[in-house]
Amino acid sequence: MSLSESDIQKELASSMYIQREEGIVHLPYKMEMGFYEIVSNGNVEQLEKNKPPLLCKGQGTLSDDSVRNARYHFVVATALITRFCIEAGMSKEDAYTTSDLFIRRMDKLNDIDEIIELHQECAITFAKAMRDLRKNYGSSSYIRQAIDYISANFNRPIKISQISDSIHISEKYLSTLFKKETGISLVSYIEQVRLQEACRLLTYTDLTYSQIADNLSFSSQSYFIKQFKKKYSLTPMQYRINNKKKSLLGGN
Repeated sequence: MSLSESDIQKELASSMYIQREEGIVHLPYKMEMGFYEIVSNGNVEQLEKNKPPLLCKGQGTLSDDSVRNARYHFVVATALITRFCIEAGMSKEDAYTTSDLFIRRMDKLNDIDEIIELHQECAITFAKAMRDLRKNYGSSSYIRQAIDYISANFNRPIKISQISDSIHISEKYLSTLFKKETGISLVSYIEQVRLQEACRLLTYTDLTYSQIADNLSFSSQSYFIKQFKKKYSLTPMQYRINNKKKSLLGGN
């Protein structure tokens, strides 16, 4: 049932009165935003040293049910982390996929402490990704847009002209700028992204090598195996066996 504007204003006035009477004050804006900046700056050490609080005095009550309140705060915090990281250069696909993954994991939890612990893991996961991003890649707008395009399309054949057209600059300028800022060519970067995804598929799925090669738009299974071995000094089969063993042993 929707409320009239008058009812909304009445409810708002009542809530504000109760908060003033009980001395309830929300967290200072700068303090709250400071946490998200720590994550988007990739400051993993600070996050690990000072565990990010999901629930603390001044964060407001979003539900009278304590578990549901924690859930709502988790979703809000994760959404803000995601958008801060996108603004700082993380690809939209990586950011939204990571966000969706953590929210789905949270949706299965019914214990407040476990939700808080997952929030800390989420923040550190994003921070580590941002640290690696800042370490390896340029931060200009054109490069971020190019990386975004590749992240969204690496499972299909990609031409450099398609990337340059999507961000409205010349193919030559994009290629030169990308190499200058990242230290590798666009073609090498695209293949690197595909090989990293291949590692995930080899570890967490039972797809055949042919299916992986096809899914990631390698020209053939043999070319995929050749490039994978060149990059990791292991065949896809050896990599899968090694990582399945680590998983069974509880390794990272």
